[in-house]
Amino acid sequence: MTVYQTSSVLVVENKRLLGIITERDLVSRVIYERKNGNTKASVFMTKNPISISKYAYCYEALSTFILHGVKHLPVIEENEVIGIITLSDVLRQNTDSMMRTIKTTEMATLDSLPSVKSAIYDVVDTLLKDDVPIFKVLDSVTKLYDRLVKRCIEMAIEELSIREGQLPPTKFCFYQMGSAGREEQTLLTDQDHFLVYENSNPETDAYFAKLGKGIVQLLEKAGYARCLGDMMASNPNWRGSLKTWMGRVQTWMAQATNQNMLLAQNFFSYRFLCGDKELHHRFERGLLEKMKNAKIFLYRLHEQEHQIPSLDQPIRALFKLDRKQLNIKKEILFPYHHCLQILSLEYGIISGTPFERIDRLVEKKAFSESFGKDLKAAASDVMRFYVKQRWGQYKNKEKLTSVLHFTHLTTKEKEELILSVKILKEIQTLVNAHFQL
Repeated sequence: MTVYQTSSVLVVENKRLLGIITERDLVSRVIYERKNGNTKASVFMTKNPISISKYAYCYEALSTFILHGVKHLPVIEENEVIGIITLSDVLRQNTDSMMRTIKTTEMATLDSLPSVKSAIYDVVDTLLKDDVPIFKVLDSVTKLYDRLVKRCIEMAIEELSIREGQLPPTKFCFYQMGSAGREEQTLLTDQDHFLVYENSNPETDAYFAKLGKGIVQLLEKAGYARCLGDMMASNPNWRGSLKTWMGRVQTWMAQATNQNMLLAQNFFSYRFLCGDKELHHRFERGLLEKMKNAKIFLYRLHEQEHQIPSLDQPIRALFKLDRKQLNIKKEILFPYHHCLQILSLEYGIISGTPFERIDRLVEKKAFSESFGKDLKAAASDVMRFYVKQRWGQYKNKEKLTSVLHFTHLTTKEKEELILSVKILKEIQTLVNAHFQL
């Protein structure tokens, strides 16, 4: 380190990364512990360090630095080390807005909470202007929104501790649903979330009732509207013990009413955000057990689906038809998400973002790897149309709508849309065939 004037060295074996040694490691693990000069690197290195792909974006690198509290990131290509970047390297790039936003979120108080939303929106605007691929945009922005929600949860716990001298009486987990659960949120939408805790008794139930209410109030202050369907942890139907949740899911399966199917659709878009990981694993194992005998339940979910429209006519013929517009959210994205959800549950895949589900379905041979790639590309194209339109409406202070007017598209965009919708419709055809009696 002295000779090469560097603050870290990587430990590799056969080009494979084993660890990293930083100045901090030398001070805390060698000098402080008075180890001698013959101590092997494997003893005091940081094992299995966090790394980043060669193809990652600058915003992803900065987010990784801040989220994990590290200052050095080995760069990997095909499992081999090809370089290293430092926090200083990244800060020399145009990433000031991301840094400011993370700091704003980390230090958020009750008074400053509303400012986080505008800070995140600045990042969204920068990413879209830089033409970053849409799912890279969503990934980066999701990390920021996750920090905001976690900060609200921390503040709610702190408030209960200060006001009533209470801390969480048992293990718990917090889950996001809807667009936040799918990691597809750019503009702040309404709240969709639930709480799971380990054991139920009057004291525990009372604590989490207050915590759920506090989280909702803080998220509302941060800019999240309350869910019109009341699917939030402040509602007793969206919080409960592990046993309560297993009973709730069992009821949805046994009493497959339209309302219960709607609840189940939203529920199975969940994503674990924070809490006790062991409890989370037990929660998912319980759900997986429930799904083993869920054929009728899945069939009822399938019955609720709206068919993705066919847009495979020739360009000129298509746009001479009465159809002059398309509701991207209701007619394309929702059916695609729900079909992916149903097929995943059928194959024992309980949760995950859409792309994670596609990867798992490829692993389980539900469809080919090439179709999985096509599906991701098609979903990316449709999401790009959706996000850019909504963002443009927001910036122009127009009414937010998911309706895409064909007259606003170029010929090339129309061709891309038709091809993407056709591919997304294929997964619906696959699910339809799967559930034919």
